[in-house]
Amino acid sequence: MLKSKQIEQVHDIDAKLYYKIFLMLLALTLLTFLQPFIISESLYSTVSIQMFLALIKTFLIVAYYMHLKYESMLFKVIVLVAVGTLCIFFIITATDAIFRNETFDMFG
Repeated sequence: MLKSKQIEQVHDIDAKLYYKIFLMLLALTLLTFLQPFIISESLYSTVSIQMFLALIKTFLIVAYYMHLKYESMLFKVIVLVAVGTLCIFFIITATDAIFRNETFDMFG
């Protein structure tokens, strides 16, 4: 039987932390918007930087607003495996869509 301390996990999270994360997300969003004008106009570097900024914003949202930072390691691994599986499906679908040739399509 679980003790009440194990069932109830209380995290002391101050509202100031949420405001800091929110301001960081706003700053990163502003940087995402202004990045092609400030840093580089090359398509490859713009897409690379935009994806990197999106990963940082995703990490902040998942870690703090979705409270994954305070979950057990098992739950973190389960979420990571689910996201990894989703990425594999996206890669397979994108590869199929990019390299599909209309003239050699066996179903067309």
